[in-house]
Amino acid sequence: MIESRRLIEQVLVSEQPCLGAVFCSYTFDPSYFEDRILRALLRLQGDPEEEAVRYHEEARAALRETPVACFVDARVRRGGRRLPYDLQLIRERTFHPKVILVLYDGEARVAVGSGNATRPGHEQNAELFFTRTLRYDVPADAAFLRNVDRFLRSCAALATHPGTQLTLVRSALAARISGTPFPSGHAPTDALFVDTFSASMLDHLKEALPEDARVTRVGILSPFFELDDLDIANDTTGLASVLSELLALRPGSPPPLDLGVPWEDAPLAPPSGGGTPVLAEGEGRLWASRYRESVDGEDIERLEYFGVNRVTAKRVELQLGSGRPGRYEREAFEHEIAEGRMWPVEPPTVHAPRRILERIVRDHEVQLWLHPTATLTPAGRASRRPLHAKLFLLTVTSAGRTLTYALVGSANASAAALSRGVEQGGNVETGVLLCLDGEVRLSEMLPSLVCAPFESVRFEEREAPGADVDFSAWLEDVVHDAADRTLTVTWSQQGPAGLEAWSWWYLDRELAKGVGPGSGPVVLSDFELAAAGAELEFRAAGRSWLVPIRVADLAMLPTSAHLAGLGVRELLALLARRVGAERLSTLREQRGVAGVDAILDSVFGEGFGPTDVFKAWWGLKEDLLAASTVSAFRYRLLGPMGARTLWERLRDLPRDSVSDDEIWVYGCELLRELEQLVLPESADLEAKQALLAELRTLLRADLTRLRPRGAGWLDGVVRFYGLEGTHGKT
Repeated sequence: MIESRRLIEQVLVSEQPCLGAVFCSYTFDPSYFEDRILRALLRLQGDPEEEAVRYHEEARAALRETPVACFVDARVRRGGRRLPYDLQLIRERTFHPKVILVLYDGEARVAVGSGNATRPGHEQNAELFFTRTLRYDVPADAAFLRNVDRFLRSCAALATHPGTQLTLVRSALAARISGTPFPSGHAPTDALFVDTFSASMLDHLKEALPEDARVTRVGILSPFFELDDLDIANDTTGLASVLSELLALRPGSPPPLDLGVPWEDAPLAPPSGGGTPVLAEGEGRLWASRYRESVDGEDIERLEYFGVNRVTAKRVELQLGSGRPGRYEREAFEHEIAEGRMWPVEPPTVHAPRRILERIVRDHEVQLWLHPTATLTPAGRASRRPLHAKLFLLTVTSAGRTLTYALVGSANASAAALSRGVEQGGNVETGVLLCLDGEVRLSEMLPSLVCAPFESVRFEEREAPGADVDFSAWLEDVVHDAADRTLTVTWSQQGPAGLEAWSWWYLDRELAKGVGPGSGPVVLSDFELAAAGAELEFRAAGRSWLVPIRVADLAMLPTSAHLAGLGVRELLALLARRVGAERLSTLREQRGVAGVDAILDSVFGEGFGPTDVFKAWWGLKEDLLAASTVSAFRYRLLGPMGARTLWERLRDLPRDSVSDDEIWVYGCELLRELEQLVLPESADLEAKQALLAELRTLLRADLTRLRPRGAGWLDGVVRFYGLEGTHGKT
């Protein structure tokens, strides 16, 4: 397990090209995802701040060849999406998982944990992730991946639209694990992926424990809890909270409980303006100590918290932050107080259900562990690191052994997250179940925790966020067809009441307006997806919402508007490596079509000849061999700068500039190159061969129709290209 600060480096950075990726997140920040996460995942070289346009064109080109899908909760995501990855919204349930799946040719990487796809979730919060590199040919690894795949399939069923990219990622995964056998029934499983589509998290935990297990300790680390309720905690009704359910997973004497919670008002310095603290009055309270120490010749600022248990004439007996006992000479302690380096802290404010915990304290030994939100950098600067990690530990004895079952994942200590599955109205949650040797406690997993007496803190309930009206729920899907240059907006059959006047906008341009919900699809023509935005703005009731625009077929999407509608000579120059796509885009932007024609005249002369076409086919062959994904292969074959497009441009040229015979020979030569293409062995070979067969079928049909008639010299050409079966005798 790792903390999220190293997540990008450990999971997303690789020397291998990524074949596809899926991200699941509750909150979602498109700017961070596109500029930081995708930059690492797709190995982008541009700078999103210094060269924004160039970076987004590079990213768009990479996404066209590497499928990326994201599932997020529709109610809490941020707007600002600019790139055409699939962003699929979940509205029917609270969608709370944090999962990353990345495919490479020889391995897959997964991360399952607590951090959202935001800067705080990946860089700033205290998060916890299970990460692992999995081999496709190892039965246990393939079984883990199959569980993740089933979860993603269930996510797609909940989404507002099916998307296109998840299918490509799942197909790539299936091609690599379909031949791997399932683990034998007796094979040990050290890590099990679990989710709430199949059962509640409590049920998963209960099933994992051995039948003879006796629970000896429970540890809960959670930033959020279920709301307190008198009905839950009173003596008449009894305690039905999820905390009690955890403590009662197996019968037996009440186990002790370690409870880890955020300490959001942890101080970094003594209060200003107060007098010198009196040591004797600080018994039973938490204290802070701020000091400097030398590490490898460098002064480091430190801050520690501890409890003062007892003060005698000569000594101070402590409970260290780690929970272990400690001692301090009273004279030295009081000297530190006088110097302002030690002080008692105000009772920490803890957001947890007080009534429920008070009831639990009657029957269980409860040890509280606080995670200070405010910390010091080694240089002494203030830094915030809020607790967002979730962890559940159950230490048991079974068959003479002590084991700790750990659940790492997205679930908070609430009934909606732990006690109910999706079918029972619970959240969508994920986690990984681990079985660890011996007793493992919260403080070993997160050393920054501070042990504190239950009586030393002040409990407060968090206010539940108010429900907000989201009129964008009326839009079921927004799809851009790059080939037809259309935007299709499909109304949902249901949505929030009260929708009156509304309008749709794209980059400050009004596309449509009306009153009240519409029905069915609305098709808007002459639409181009700009690099500056991939969202439709929905305005209503004085507010606006940003709805993701899905691209129907990324292979048809130009890298930039300047590369749309390329002519024959431009395509020939690109495929033959006589000009690069970025250079051509710049020329079209700066000089227009006429200026580009003048430059192409210097390359081809007037028109073009057989050598130019054959060089393009040879360049195409190299491109196809280099395509690492099915998406990349399909784009090179069928995309707007691929083989089919160039062939169709040649086929449809006016016959006053080129003869039928010449066009027919160009097509025959392309067919010959495609027939002789030997693709390298890979898990995707079958899918690539199917795409090749599709284009070859189209070519043969065209060549049948275009074949010149009555020319005796054709017999030898037909035999050379092996077209006798298609064309017959002259």
